[in-house]
Amino acid sequence: MGRRKPGKPRRERIQTYTLQQLQPPGYDEWLNIGSGFTADAAAADSRLGEESVDLMRRFARLQPLYRGLIPMQAVQLDMALDQGAIPISRGDDETAALIPMEEIAALMGADSSGHDVRESLHRLHSVGGFLVEEVADGVPLVRMVSRPPQRPGDPWIFHGTAEDALVPSTCIPARPGDLPADEFAALTFIRTHMSRGTEALPEEFAKHDGIDSVGRARQLFEAVAELAQEKGCGTCPSAHLCTRVDEAR
Repeated sequence: MGRRKPGKPRRERIQTYTLQQLQPPGYDEWLNIGSGFTADAAAADSRLGEESVDLMRRFARLQPLYRGLIPMQAVQLDMALDQGAIPISRGDDETAALIPMEEIAALMGADSSGHDVRESLHRLHSVGGFLVEEVADGVPLVRMVSRPPQRPGDPWIFHGTAEDALVPSTCIPARPGDLPADEFAALTFIRTHMSRGTEALPEEFAKHDGIDSVGRARQLFEAVAELAQEKGCGTCPSAHLCTRVDEAR
């Protein structure tokens, strides 16, 4: 084991929590779907209608994308994705825009064909990148999260709210479409830890959905190592926690 350098502050390890543990507002119904669940039995059961079989197939698709229990909002989101667009809230003024999946794919650096976009959005939802609210007639509305809680009991900070303006931003020297989705996730993970003064550990990053192994996490860390040290602008501090006023960002 290496020794800590004299005068160097000890870096804290941050525990990762499931979405259920972070207690998203309005998330009151959770599904316990076993890791071995399949929809094969439901599809072969003549007593079940088409809608029931479709629901079982959604459960089977969602199970590997969420850690722990799955919120009912994930099912609502999955149904909305069938339409090829998602209604997204623009902030506290209650206005919303219907965003095509192709635009979301470009933003996330994901392929707009197949299931890439669907899976990427569910993985983002599973870590609290956005939440889903039910509005009139059961239509789901996506609310973007500026900062999810670091631990249970911390507040959820949503994009466009008064609290959002007070949240310091971690400088990320790339846009989602500039890198593959997993490399951008690794870069964001590293820079966020730098801004908190904590150590980005591959063992912790490996727990994120879609990474799956410590070896893969180390590969991604190595791929973005140079970019992780890059300054976003001339005023970027060493910890990359942006200190500029909004007008300058």
